[in-house]
Amino acid sequence: MEIVDKLDNKRQFLRKTSDRSEKIVGEFRQSAHTWIMNSEGKFLMQKRSPNKKTFPNMWSQTGGGVDTNETPLQGALRECKEELGITIPEENIELILSFKRKYDFVDVWLAKMDIEINNLVLQKEEVSEVQWFSVDDLKLMLKNNKLAYSIEIYFDMFINLLNYSF
Repeated sequence: MEIVDKLDNKRQFLRKTSDRSEKIVGEFRQSAHTWIMNSEGKFLMQKRSPNKKTFPNMWSQTGGGVDTNETPLQGALRECKEELGITIPEENIELILSFKRKYDFVDVWLAKMDIEINNLVLQKEEVSEVQWFSVDDLKLMLKNNKLAYSIEIYFDMFINLLNYSF
């Protein structure tokens, strides 16, 4: 069970926690999406496990819920460690975008790192495989419904904002 802090619609803490799966209208949790980009401008994407409740066998960025008493940055870094087995130095990651969905506030992070896929330790419950993809690859995957829907919401804006990062 993942315990998360609950926030109001202005992103103020409500001083209460709940299981991440609990969804109450007017209460929000925090989520972190981390995109890892290498020096060639390609993105490290992970294929979600076939056992995942949402978007099984679809490609996605690394991410998940921000645990209670954790900042969104700490959550982003923890998810990368849990799901991929990598430690991202704080100086290599930057907040690119924040937005609100029906039940959560999402912070989108960009980490710039060259990573050897063979050195990753995948969390099998979450990730079945990883691969580097170009922006053009991702656009085609989005068109062919191969990316998790959660990416479609902000993908174009994210790609446009890359010009302003770091």
